[in-house]
Amino acid sequence: MNIALDAADKKILELIQQDATLTHQEIADRAGLSSTSVWRRIRNLEEVGVIRGRVALLDAKKIGMQVNALISVRLTHQGLETGKKFEEFIVEQPEVMECYAVVGNYDYALIVRVSNVERFEKFLSGTLLSHPAVATSTSSFALRQVKYTTAVALD
Repeated sequence: MNIALDAADKKILELIQQDATLTHQEIADRAGLSSTSVWRRIRNLEEVGVIRGRVALLDAKKIGMQVNALISVRLTHQGLETGKKFEEFIVEQPEVMECYAVVGNYDYALIVRVSNVERFEKFLSGTLLSHPAVATSTSSFALRQVKYTTAVALD
């Protein structure tokens, strides 16, 4: 279900995507709204699920998470049950930052963040490839991050 956003909602969302620590008054001042209006709009956006949560973004390299890997995974079978079991498994793996069901030569694309290559090998061989639903995978290491954002562009 798509939610209709007006210009004020979009401005609020842009502001809190840049800095979720802004107070309602600070958002109101920047958006040209009243603090009460901002509070009401944010509460509504949370209730309908547009705002799913507020988090702190960490610099992975500064905390020792040096390896960013992209893994394409092909499952043993294309059935719904196989996919469901794999997805339940992936959700529980802390190394997996993102997982997408995809079309093409592979069934899933993963973004994995770990501290070093040895830890990656342990995850790949000892965890991922050990799962009965996984037939094969292909991995690539990111050399450097060119762009990273969590902000959704609001047209």
